[in-house]
Amino acid sequence: MKVSYLKMILFALFLMGAYSCEKATIDEEIDEIEKPEIEEDDGGGTGTGGGSTGKKDGRDENNPLTVAEFIAGDFSEGVFVRGYIVGACSTKIKYADFEAPFEWSSAILLADEQGETNTDKMISIELKSGSNVRKIFNLKDHPENFGKQAQFFGYHGKYLEIIGIKGPTGYKLFE
Repeated sequence: MKVSYLKMILFALFLMGAYSCEKATIDEEIDEIEKPEIEEDDGGGTGTGGGSTGKKDGRDENNPLTVAEFIAGDFSEGVFVRGYIVGACSTKIKYADFEAPFEWSSAILLADEQGETNTDKMISIELKSGSNVRKIFNLKDHPENFGKQAQFFGYHGKYLEIIGIKGPTGYKLFE
């Protein structure tokens, strides 16, 4: 008796599910933005393949965002940002160092203008311990990078109490 009752309930649930819902259809296509693939290059940095989008939207390496655009935006996808290396930092932005000799190797600061010291106009870039990005960019070991342009691919977030990129997955240093 219990088996028959259970079968009736299952059959009723099947019928309700089969006839009570319709699948919605969408007539328009939705374009999704995918994270660019990052590949190592021989110049010590990385870049992406693919062509230009023709817009300055940060989605490809040929159209990076400025630091100001990165600060003002709220990006759910990874983007490229380009600016000048203006300092080093560790733990909190109040420990920012804007002139040699540099004390910190765990982060650099990027701005749109060389010599910028206003922390509201800069972003922080995390340089993880043991990573290639730290070996290439940290100002403690490479003070010659101070004032050079650099480009990073990563996600908009907070680092060192300001807007920044934690763990950039793409990077390039410009001579």
